Amino acid sequence: MRVSVQPISGGRAMQAAQSLEPVDGALSRLALALLGVTGAGILGSVVLGRAVARRAAHPVRELTASAEYVTATQDLRRRVTAPGDDELARLARSFNTMLEALARSRQAQRQLVADASHELRTPLTTVLANVEMLGRGDALPEQEREQMRRDVVGQLHELNHLVGDLVELAREEQPEEELQDFDLGELVAECVERVRAHARDVRLVAELEFAPVRGARSRVGRAIVNLLDNARKYSPPGGEVHVTVRGREVVVSDQGPGIAPDDRAHVFDRFYRAAESRGLPGSGLGLAIVRQVAESHGGRAWATDAPGGGAELHLELGSIDS
Repeated sequence: MRVSVQPISGGRAMQAAQSLEPVDGALSRLALALLGVTGAGILGSVVLGRAVARRAAHPVRELTASAEYVTATQDLRRRVTAPGDDELARLARSFNTMLEALARSRQAQRQLVADASHELRTPLTTVLANVEMLGRGDALPEQEREQMRRDVVGQLHELNHLVGDLVELAREEQPEEELQDFDLGELVAECVERVRAHARDVRLVAELEFAPVRGARSRVGRAIVNLLDNARKYSPPGGEVHVTVRGREVVVSDQGPGIAPDDRAHVFDRFYRAAESRGLPGSGLGLAIVRQVAESHGGRAWATDAPGGGAELHLELGSIDS
């Protein structure tokens, strides 16, 4: 209760009193209301926070489930859906990009195995037939046996070369050997001498300049030798093969029949053989290695017509980080 005393004249005083029970009741009800609102706010925050957390964690759960699924099944067709542009969405897109790259790599490996099986079957069958005939050598004249032995040796050399090409193509895009700085002109000169040693039927003409580059030296050398061997193979007896170094580019031209326009886009494909070249020796992998080496060094390879007739093949090296 609230009491108020007010003095008046004659020594008297006036006293008034009022009960505080209604006020206390109102305060109690207000306290209960505030407590209820606070509790409801806390509960709502918890519920909303859990909902937001579940929504935010959904891409993570889906990403985890997809990774576990791919690991268990080796199925690279699985994809993660994460709309938006936040960190989780970017992570999901990166995961999908990785799966696409793995799928392309697997398809390339399967195609390489299928192509290799096809290419190896014919020479292996021929070698087997010749060896079986040599096993019945008493029924063959000595001259035929000697010719057959030479054929078997030549076929085994071709098989060995084919296997080497397949191993080269099976490498990853980035070169495994240590990168180094070297003079491209000097490397081309070395390659010319190597090819010249067994290319007595053609004349190799080189126009070289100092051209500092960085890369896998032995792999670049392999590509250059492949270009020179290809030009030598298609050149007529007594013809000339020209090789030129222009900065980071190697150009090899021959005096052969040239490359048909429809074939130029495919001559660097694995196992591709143009109609006019199917009777010549070779695996169809040499120029594919040239393109792989060029691309692994940030460059490219392409074919054009030589100015005086024949084909002109280009190997251009880009820049490659250490």
